[in-house]
Amino acid sequence: MERWANWEINNFEYLMELNTLAGRSYNDITQYPVFPWVVADYKSRVLNLDDPLSYRDLSKPIGALNPERLKKFQERYSTFEDPIIPKFHYGSHYSSAGTVLYYLFRVEPFTTLSIQLQDGKFDHADRMFSDLSGTWDSVLEDMSDVKELVPEMFYLPEVFTNINGIDFGTTQLGGKLDSVELPPWAENHVDFVHKHRKALESEHVSAHLHEWIDLIFGYKQRGKEAIMANNVFFYITYEGTVDIDKITNPVDRRATQDQIAYFGQTPSQLLTVPHMKRKPLAEVLQLQTIFRNPSELKSYVLPHSDRCNVPASAMLVSNDSIVVVDVNAPAAHVALHQWQANTPDGQGTPFLFHHGRNSTNSTSGALMRIFKGSAGSAEDYGFPRAIAFAASAIRSSAVVAVTCDKEIITGGHVDGSLKLISLDGAKTIETASGHIAPVTCLALSPDSNYLVTGSRDTTVILWRIHQTGSSHKKNAQEPPPTTPTTPRSPLSGSTSTMSSLSETKRRRVEGPMHVMRGHLGEVTCCSVSPDLGLVASSSNATGILLHSLRTGRLIRRLDVDEAHAICLSSQGIILVWNGTKKTLSTFTVNGLPIANSVLLPFSGQVSCIEISTDGHFALFGTSLFNNYKCDNSTETGDHELGPNGTDDVSKNSEQSVHAPSICFVDLHTLKVNIKNFDSPSFSFVLPSPEKFL
Repeated sequence: MERWANWEINNFEYLMELNTLAGRSYNDITQYPVFPWVVADYKSRVLNLDDPLSYRDLSKPIGALNPERLKKFQERYSTFEDPIIPKFHYGSHYSSAGTVLYYLFRVEPFTTLSIQLQDGKFDHADRMFSDLSGTWDSVLEDMSDVKELVPEMFYLPEVFTNINGIDFGTTQLGGKLDSVELPPWAENHVDFVHKHRKALESEHVSAHLHEWIDLIFGYKQRGKEAIMANNVFFYITYEGTVDIDKITNPVDRRATQDQIAYFGQTPSQLLTVPHMKRKPLAEVLQLQTIFRNPSELKSYVLPHSDRCNVPASAMLVSNDSIVVVDVNAPAAHVALHQWQANTPDGQGTPFLFHHGRNSTNSTSGALMRIFKGSAGSAEDYGFPRAIAFAASAIRSSAVVAVTCDKEIITGGHVDGSLKLISLDGAKTIETASGHIAPVTCLALSPDSNYLVTGSRDTTVILWRIHQTGSSHKKNAQEPPPTTPTTPRSPLSGSTSTMSSLSETKRRRVEGPMHVMRGHLGEVTCCSVSPDLGLVASSSNATGILLHSLRTGRLIRRLDVDEAHAICLSSQGIILVWNGTKKTLSTFTVNGLPIANSVLLPFSGQVSCIEISTDGHFALFGTSLFNNYKCDNSTETGDHELGPNGTDDVSKNSEQSVHAPSICFVDLHTLKVNIKNFDSPSFSFVLPSPEKFL
């Protein structure tokens, strides 16, 4: 509760936790999670989330939102007299098996359950979910309709579309029931879900959600407070009001059980006192981020930027240090910069670096400064030092990543192996084999517990990284993937060999956990997300493939011809960069397109991409260098035309981006907020640590 009040978890997550505590579950259609109607405007062409009139009154139950209808409910309550049945306002319920199937019958398994509920056929088309505006009008006016919503309305656009092409019947007006008719302010089903979720997470809903919680889970659920709030339902829907074991007549017992199961159940009461309010957003310091205050964004350029070994191949930023890996020939350099916060005085930078130290016990070879200058100068001494790896440890062609333990994972070796290398001393901690050709790309999960690698041999391999220290302890409760169902690579060793090795010494790089197939050419980029349970990978020959992290099986192929970078958001969004066409694209995990944007004029490349921890935003950097093969039309800002000679992307999706720059992107709209640099110098842009670190 306090975490929600402090904005540490969002409204959706908190409502799901309350539903779980109250006995609601996705596994029980008769006690399904219940969510509130939050939007009241389904007529306007633009949804104004800053206008309180756009929202439903969360202090009242659905049945009390229409004053005229409420009078009838109150009259029913006051005139009802029965020696056995207590008084009630509403004979129907806001959450029942019928309500769940009403909203979700377009997707399985609810399609089959809907047929079963109606004795082998669908309900009449006029009574099925066809129009959001009409459904909202019904819950405001119909005396038997007081239903709330289900969680899928805030994250699953497929429930609004007839993706399986099922014949749901014909209405009395002769129209075929197909996809749900959306309000005018929604461009499509994906856009509706995005705006609907945005409304749920808005400041207005956050300020009043505790009032709805009081009605459904709290002190206004029963007793005098429920009567005063016009929130009394038929007695049999409440927990503990009926003892099934005391009903001796089998017919009456069955009838009571069916009524409880199919006509609605009130969640378990969690609170008997008013629920605490959520803090105003302005009082929550950790949410004062660059995305809420883009005007506060400022870049800081380090002095003597010409001495930096840039560009970096990999970088890890923590609260107290930066690890930079540079694979420029003839040898790779790795720098560990210790830093601390500093109040800017308007002259320098808002942080301080600690000086590097010589290590007399180091066995890694000579130490070099990452900032190169004349030896022995007092000015040069002020720059941090860096460890210089031998050429045999990390070659100039290597692909690298830095774990949360500040250890380095390298690929690109001719034998197809992976190497885990310590930060101090360039010591190779472990070597893992699985591919039969060099690794061409690799990516770590945000918690560094999983590693995915792509290779020239067309395979993608999932590995488990066992961390040391606090990072591993924090994630120790996360279960490993199930036993791999795909064959191991010939170089991965036999099962008995791996078992005996794990018995004698636990490997830091465990795997291959899964060998994922489907590509017909060299894998160019990859990404892994434990939150989504997905592994994404791309090749020019096949496009983007999505595999299950748990089973290793192929889930689907995205309709994308080419990708030079893929990122997975915790919100179920896939971000794709096409360096040839200069396009950013986003998709749902089910392959539905969300947005597309062409970066023009742009002759450079997107050199790095990071997704924010909340999953709604991305940060990417651009550079002048371009190593993608493309024709002259692409370089000058032209892009391919569709089959009818029209642009694939509308004009309003074209955005001007220059290099070098750092860009902040909303993943739902792909609108870019750009910070340009006058020169390709070594610069720092300071976002919120809670968003990116």
